[in-house]
Amino acid sequence: MSKKLKINFFIPMLIFFGLLADGLISKIFFKQLYAENGNIMVPRLIILILILISFYFPRNKMILYGIVFGFLYDSYYVGILGIYIAIFPLIVYVTTKLKQVLNPNLITIGMIVFINLSILETMLYWIYRVLGFTAIDMNTFMAGRLGPTLLLNLVFFIFTFYPLKKAMIKMTGN
Repeated sequence: MSKKLKINFFIPMLIFFGLLADGLISKIFFKQLYAENGNIMVPRLIILILILISFYFPRNKMILYGIVFGFLYDSYYVGILGIYIAIFPLIVYVTTKLKQVLNPNLITIGMIVFINLSILETMLYWIYRVLGFTAIDMNTFMAGRLGPTLLLNLVFFIFTFYPLKKAMIKMTGN
């Protein structure tokens, strides 16, 4: 199998795995992720994968993947087309701009993940607030949703960073 074919097959499959893993983790660990006290931890593996892959592949290709998988995410999980179609490419764009300025290592990429997840969750909160899908106030959102979600996904980041980095380096030769 040629290098280009491997990349064009492996990258979408990896992002698709992240899309399915988000739902699978939510389903299997429902009681642990959605606590009775109102704290909600949302797995965002697809975002982690998009961010990490954005460090190794061209911005235009990754934005296209963001649009395609944003559409799939919207149609499969949300039911309202447009929210993730807009947010996923934005996350890729922010990542590619930050990677030009920062030296990509574990800590800076971790901070970029933290920033992007914060942007994602805050944008989703405001969109859902405007559309009337949520009535929680900003303090409850920050303490009960944003904080736990960031914590969960930073743990995922710690476990996925080196395997994904090694796979991307092997694939691209960089």
